[in-house]
Order: sequence, then structure tokens, then C-alpha cells
Amino acid sequence: MNKPQSHGSPEDDLRQSDDPSIPNDGLLQDTDPSGRAEASTIGTDPPTKVCPKCSVQTTTFGSFCPNCGSGYDAQRRFAKINKRAVFIVAAVLIMVASGIGIALTLQHSNQVNAEQAAATASAEASKKRDADDAQASASAAAAKQAADASERKRRQSIVTALEDSVLKDAQSRVTEGILTGPITLASCTPLGGGSSDDLTAITGTFQCIAVNKTNADGSSSGYRFSATVNWNASSYSWHLGS
Repeated sequence: MNKPQSHGSPEDDLRQSDDPSIPNDGLLQDTDPSGRAEASTIGTDPPTKVCPKCSVQTTTFGSFCPNCGSGYDAQRRFAKINKRAVFIVAAVLIMVASGIGIALTLQHSNQVNAEQAAATASAEASKKRDADDAQASASAAAAKQAADASERKRRQSIVTALEDSVLKDAQSRVTEGILTGPITLASCTPLGGGSSDDLTAITGTFQCIAVNKTNADGSSSGYRFSATVNWNASSYSWHLGS
């Protein structure tokens, strides 16, 4: 039966001892440069290993490269280090992403709040403008109504003055013997347009009656006068007859 051999240095080769004091249990030991020994079963071919540092290929059970002394498990340690580094980087990236997400969320929230505040302010300003416009319109309407009422009152006073003038003229004509009295009152009625209520009219035409008789049915009769009124000039004229 052939002994397993290492292609490493002659010092790393182990031989089966004939000394009875050394137990011969069927195992061979392959000593690495650190002095540690690795047991392998007799009859098992040693594996071929490639040093991760110097790249020398060696058939051995040892854990260290016989050429440079580097451990064959450096790759595993490096893999563990790589895994840890990847984990740390992933954790950092997650933290950074979370921070960015929180920052974006806050930014979006602030933007939404600002837009809502601007919309609220705009709505309140629009509401205030509408209220001011409504108040201005109401004030203007009230002022116009007051002005129209004042103008109607002024025009009615002109009609009253016209009726007084017609009454005095008719009574004067009775005194002169032209008309038959007694003349008790005078009343003027607008003809067509131009009444005191039509504020768009500049002039008005009236038919007046100087009453000298009251009938049993409550109606009146008398002498007719025709009159014209200029509202803007607050003047009027009249004459006896239609």
C-alpha cells in the first residue's frame, strides 16, 4: 500500500513511525508552517489547493501554502469580510434611503401645506373682494334709490306749484269775469309720458282742470288748462284751453 505524499517541502512530509512509543492508528498528519497538524484518513488522496496569495498550486492536506505560508482559508475569511462589508454598505444605503425618503416626505408635506395655505389665503381674499363688491353694489343701489326718491319728490313739488299757479290764474279770471266761479281747486294730470315718476323724461305735458263744480256722484267739472313742465330747469308754463 502506497503512503500519501505531499508535493510541498520535504520537511512537511510525515512518515509512518516504527517506534512502538508512537501510536500507529492509521492516520497521517500534515504539518503546516504554524506548527499545527491536520489529520487525514489513510488512503484518501490529498486535495489540490491554490494559494490565494501567491497562486501556487499544491496537493496537500495542509491549511497553509508551503510556498509563502499564507492560509488557504484566507478566501473564506475574505468572503466573510466581504459579506460583512456588503451588510454594512446595505445598512448604510438603507439608512440613507430612509433619510432621503423622510426628507422628501417632509418636503412634500411642507409643499402641500404651503399650497393649502396659499389656496386658503386666495379663497379668503376672493371672498373678501366679493363681500366688498356686494357691499359697494348695495351701497350704490341704496344711494340711487335715495337719489331717485329725492328727484321724484322734487318733480312732484313742481307739479304742486303748477296746480297752485293754475288755481290762482283761474280765480283771477273769475274776478275779471272771464270765468265763472267759485274755483275751489286745480288738479293736473300727465298726458302720455313725462310724469313725475318717469325720471328718464326731461319734459312733461299735463292737462289741468280748475274745478268750479262738484257733482252729486263725486265727480268734478271746471275749466281745462294745458301745461308743459321742464324737469331739468324746474320750470313750467300753462294756458287756458286744451
